[in-house]
Amino acid sequence: MNIPDEEKPHFSISQLICYLQCPLQYHFQYELGIAWERTPSSVLLGDAVHRGIGQINMQLMAGKTDIALAKDEFTAAWRDGISTNEIAWKEDPSELYSKGEQLLEIYADEMKDERPTEVELPFRLPLIDPKTGLFVHQRDIVGKIDAIFTDDTIIEVKTTAKSPTQQEIDQNLQITLYSYAYRMLYGKPERAIKVINLVKTREPKLIVSQTDRTERDHSWLIATMFQVLRAIENKLFYPNPIGGFGCFNCQYQGHCKEDNDENYLLRGHNGDVRRPEQGDADR
Repeated sequence: MNIPDEEKPHFSISQLICYLQCPLQYHFQYELGIAWERTPSSVLLGDAVHRGIGQINMQLMAGKTDIALAKDEFTAAWRDGISTNEIAWKEDPSELYSKGEQLLEIYADEMKDERPTEVELPFRLPLIDPKTGLFVHQRDIVGKIDAIFTDDTIIEVKTTAKSPTQQEIDQNLQITLYSYAYRMLYGKPERAIKVINLVKTREPKLIVSQTDRTERDHSWLIATMFQVLRAIENKLFYPNPIGGFGCFNCQYQGHCKEDNDENYLLRGHNGDVRRPEQGDADR
């Protein structure tokens, strides 16, 4: 399946989550297109492992497994990430690389008897609330489902630093979107949703969790996207200092401090933003 040529702007779950976490970060990344100051080592690992997992899933679809090919894909992605980004290392690089290889081995062993029917399934779909019929005309939604198995099970693979709670899985917006996309693409509900968590603890491990989604979950997601898109159209890009952990790990710390001083919040990208003394003079 190919995503058709763009006829109108698209939106992704990454953009949605970025805006919900910090609208100013969204502005830097998606409106201005500013490159990250540094790439967290967790992102490097996650991207490289994801490439390796994709290779394993393609092999499973063909009825075979070759872990060496998956590791080659992982290594290529790892080296590419290091060569094109400044990495903010939180762990020893060699230890992190070794954990990535171990996670691939664990995944290949766990899934050896499975048979995907789709791998990295791309989609581009309209945003339509299934309960109210609300059509979000501003943008389409795009994404890729990691895998779909022969029994109509959606598979989402995540690399994490710790084991997620069931509540985190049940409220995950990305999984909600994949459920919505599956039903739009296939015209029927998925049988199940499995989340494969590859946890990079001292002893790497794999945890399989199950969740489900309802029409109400889809409706809630579409309504959230609609309101966020309205905010973006109105150029509401403000910092979110409440999320202290997010600020600590933000890839735009330098830009945020520089712009908040004078440039962004006072001069702003919103015509209604002005200094108090300017407002008084205008009266």
